[in-house]
Amino acid sequence: MALSSSFEQLTVFVDEFLARLGFDDVVATLGLVPHAADGETISLRMPLADHIAQANGMFSATALFGASDITGTFAAMQAYAESGQFPLAVQSNQNFLSNSKAEYAVATARVLRSGGKVAVVEVSVADAAGKLLSHATFTYVLSERTLGL
Repeated sequence: MALSSSFEQLTVFVDEFLARLGFDDVVATLGLVPHAADGETISLRMPLADHIAQANGMFSATALFGASDITGTFAAMQAYAESGQFPLAVQSNQNFLSNSKAEYAVATARVLRSGGKVAVVEVSVADAAGKLLSHATFTYVLSERTLGL
């Protein structure tokens, strides 16, 4: 397993993936950008914006779920980057614990278990002040997929 060990490595990984993708996907919609990496976890930051907020101005559950899934997907991808496999979520468990009107939220993913065909990833999302907003686990099936259109 080879998760990025620095912000710079994570930025290169994300940028190269998005360039290969060939179109703006939900990463762009959510405004996700690399935030941190330490070799055991990776984090993506999501700014609070009107188009991803609830009517009361806080993060929507959909946005929190999306940030969790994408960060988990990138973690599972890095764990299997050399094999060319792409992780497809087949199960998730979401716990929405709180909400916030903070400037941004940070999703942090850790691979709990990985095998030949399956990866289990844990993701927590906290606001800019560190308040935990959600906790999730994802099970991803690893399969060969062609990226892009």
